[in-house]
Amino acid sequence: MSVFLRTTALMLLVLSRAPAFAAAPVSTSSTDQSRTPAQNQVSSNVFRHSLSGLYGIKAFDSRPTQPYTDFDILYSKAHQAQAELETICKSTALLTNSDALFAGVKSQARAEEKIDLELDGDVSRITDLARATIIANDVESLVEVYEALIREADVVKVKNKFKSPADSGYRDLNLLVRLPKTNVIAEVQLHLRAIADVKSGPEHELYEIIQGIERHAIAEKRPIDDIEAAQINSLRRQSLELYQQAWQPYITTHIKAA
Repeated sequence: MSVFLRTTALMLLVLSRAPAFAAAPVSTSSTDQSRTPAQNQVSSNVFRHSLSGLYGIKAFDSRPTQPYTDFDILYSKAHQAQAELETICKSTALLTNSDALFAGVKSQARAEEKIDLELDGDVSRITDLARATIIANDVESLVEVYEALIREADVVKVKNKFKSPADSGYRDLNLLVRLPKTNVIAEVQLHLRAIADVKSGPEHELYEIIQGIERHAIAEKRPIDDIEAAQINSLRRQSLELYQQAWQPYITTHIKAA
């Protein structure tokens, strides 16, 4: 009897434990094998949609002008416009987990110089007195920033350098918006973080050297000579490499999990 009882007890013990041992690997295997591929597929779809959406933002220029032709009036309104722009950009950055940066209204001296030298003295054509920058962490967020801005203000000009980058390899989305309250045109630059870091860091030094060479030729009222052209080309190749290194991860590994 005692042998029978011991045998029965062992059988019950084995049977009671078997489901537990069997369940554990099935649960783990199911999680590892089904969830991760599904997440990767969804993330890849989101990423492709965002990149396609970014490239699909069409460049256009409605040739916007300011509502004022008197510089003193426009410049006084620019401070109100800057405050309005900052409110819009701060809320947009908050909604998209991005960062909004502000340099304040362009200085009066620089504004007047630009009007005289670049805009044929036409006050109404200066469109970057009020300006802002929004830096996104990934492509999806940058597209979301753009979509949020077009809901808050009238976008009147778009330069999409993600689709058509500059010779230096620099990429951004440059917008002119007509603010709803002040009716002033303002500039908003949309950046990806790694590219913004290059722009404000090593590439800025290269850019200043190029600008110096070009300004020197302009001051002497002559075209760029062969030696200067070779120097500029070399510097631009360095810029291109820096920007390409910054951009590449966004189209390979910066896929945001869904």
